Amino acid sequence: MVLSLSDLTRIVTELSELADLDKSIDHVTSSARWLFGADEAGVTLIKPGAKLETVAPTADLAARADSMQHELGEGPCIDAATEAQIVRTDDPANDERWPRWGPAIAELGVRSSISVDLVNQQLRLGALNLYGKRHEQFAHLDPDELRTYATHVMAVLGATHRIESLETALETRTVIGQAEGMLMERFSIDAVTAFAVLRRASQQSNVKLRDLAEQLVQKGDISGILGDRDH
Repeated sequence: MVLSLSDLTRIVTELSELADLDKSIDHVTSSARWLFGADEAGVTLIKPGAKLETVAPTADLAARADSMQHELGEGPCIDAATEAQIVRTDDPANDERWPRWGPAIAELGVRSSISVDLVNQQLRLGALNLYGKRHEQFAHLDPDELRTYATHVMAVLGATHRIESLETALETRTVIGQAEGMLMERFSIDAVTAFAVLRRASQQSNVKLRDLAEQLVQKGDISGILGDRDH
């Protein structure tokens, strides 16, 4: 199927209207499946610590195909995500690049796959993975079209990710400010001192600053946070 400008524009527009990153990724996989003639599709996310996670699979087959790569430590989606490239196999059972994953996935009925990295300067998301039940199902797919699709959706996903990051940062600043206010009122200290107290308590208790602040705000109990401080 030829990727038309109208199809790409419509999909990007629909993505831009989704404020949630998870919903956006769902739309990426379902749209890619239709656009590129795949039987199933999924996304491999690169999580902190280089851990891999499968999200938004269009069916259980895609979820299993992805997760098997994570478990075995080999496969096209891993190569695409880590090396920022398009990786295709027309016959995984006999592909020497992945001696364990290929035969295992063939037993599930996967006869071909293609993966493209979802990476740009702002965000390293992972890889989009397309699976087919026929040999050479993606042999005639123009890699430039797949790259164009990935580039455009990453622009939208990157913007969504930045919005979510800003919202998280704002929420963190808000709850820390509330905790500071409680300490300032209770112990007659200024904002700088209140923040220093929170930070020290966070380090001593090995609890993240935001989590500690949330505990204080939710429970309303600040007894003991200053330790032996002379009030």
